[in-house]
Amino acid sequence: MNPFLKAGVLTAVVVMLAFLLVSQIDSARSNELKKSVEAVLAEKQAEEVLHSYAAAMARNPEELCPYLSSLREKQLGKTYSIAERMQNYERSNLLNDEYEMMKVSYFLGLAQMYVSGFENRKTCDGGEVPLVFFYAEKETCADCMAQNAILSKVGERCKNVRIYAFPFDSELEPVSILVGRYEIKTVPSIVIDDGTALMGVQSEAELVGRLAKSGASCE
Repeated sequence: MNPFLKAGVLTAVVVMLAFLLVSQIDSARSNELKKSVEAVLAEKQAEEVLHSYAAAMARNPEELCPYLSSLREKQLGKTYSIAERMQNYERSNLLNDEYEMMKVSYFLGLAQMYVSGFENRKTCDGGEVPLVFFYAEKETCADCMAQNAILSKVGERCKNVRIYAFPFDSELEPVSILVGRYEIKTVPSIVIDDGTALMGVQSEAELVGRLAKSGASCE
């Protein structure tokens, strides 16, 4: 065989094998992420059932509280880790139609969880302190990645803090209304307990201090 032709064939085989390997890895990562998203959305549905029970059958509003508390404790930490993995997907361009549909379902569910947290606090004494992290999805944001790393450390130190991460440039209405409510113009931006948005990268010490003032238990 012509040596140049042989080299070309070998190159094509190597490229094909590499493509198949990447596809398998991508599929495995996608399936893992899908399972995590489905688990969180199932917990959201469970919360909706509890609220329906409260409206139709509960003898008093407080009857619901221990069950809501148990459910939301299970959710703590899950939502932010999923958002981090989604951001990694975006940066790696490991995107497909299934991923896009999964992302929409996740952020719609997450927005509902965020709002329902405040609804729950009207009836139950909630120990959960919400922190919302707004980042850029459609363009590279080095500061957002830096803030990501800081928030991971904050989450480890403050156990009753629930971190929600939303792309501020999302076209989903429930996300857009939060962006408008907090007047998010630049990213990264952080909102603690429905307060005023903190623009730019926030240090670990600054966030822990503010969270503690909002009732978070931080080490």
